[in-house]
Amino acid sequence: MDAPAACEIERLPEDLLVHVISLTSPADAFRATAVSRAFHAAADSDTVWSRLLPRDLPQFARREIPRKPPSTKKGMFRRLSGEPALLPAKYVRMQLDKATGAKCFTLSACALFSEAGELGYGILKIRAKIQKNMLSQNTTYVAYMVFKLGPRFHGFDFPFQEASFGVAGSESVRKVCLQGYVEDADKADDPPRKHIMPSYYHNRDAVPPGDDVVFPRKTADDWMEVELGEFHNKGGDGDVSISLTETTEPKSGLIVWGIVIRSKQTNQKKKKEVSKKGK
Repeated sequence: MDAPAACEIERLPEDLLVHVISLTSPADAFRATAVSRAFHAAADSDTVWSRLLPRDLPQFARREIPRKPPSTKKGMFRRLSGEPALLPAKYVRMQLDKATGAKCFTLSACALFSEAGELGYGILKIRAKIQKNMLSQNTTYVAYMVFKLGPRFHGFDFPFQEASFGVAGSESVRKVCLQGYVEDADKADDPPRKHIMPSYYHNRDAVPPGDDVVFPRKTADDWMEVELGEFHNKGGDGDVSISLTETTEPKSGLIVWGIVIRSKQTNQKKKKEVSKKGK
């Protein structure tokens, strides 16, 4: 029964297959190569991948893309979705979401602090910006910070920190607690468990976390990641701001790896991977 159907597919004009596949997503185009020889040829064509690659790719730093770049559009997509590429602006990297083609960005610690990515002793004030037109249009993004607390951390339990992500005047604002972590429940029906870690300097009673406080999750490589907010990019000019602040009490021991801005679909996939690795 399969052979006649396959033969019918083989009879479709290649330009029709190319047009149809180019209207899908990168993930669908990759899957289409397994349907038949005709689909494989169409899904590998430069016409398809020139439409699936973002048209407004940024300029990359020297030597990020080899002098002889990938010979095909699909090859270029694989390169940019396989690993981040450094931009001329210091400490910023871009990577394509393999499923959707959305542009995702990583701002390293040096882009957030004037010197090192560690808070010695002082108030917490982390701020960053990215131009709205650098992000993919009509895409929802989630920003989160990747960090650790050093052996002598202090002051990240309470008052809770305030995180925001978005355009000035309409940011997504939330409370976060860096001095804690979320542990997945043993049973599917149970809620995740939130834990506050004791500070090195004193052992005051932990403030019970509320439902509206966002806690970090541990990653497989012993870092922590905490969601800072969500923003839907409709396009246009202007800056998108990211911040994490708490200025009422001095703090110490925060080690920041960077801030990652991912499309929402990619961020949900990462959550599942973190959850599976932690079990």
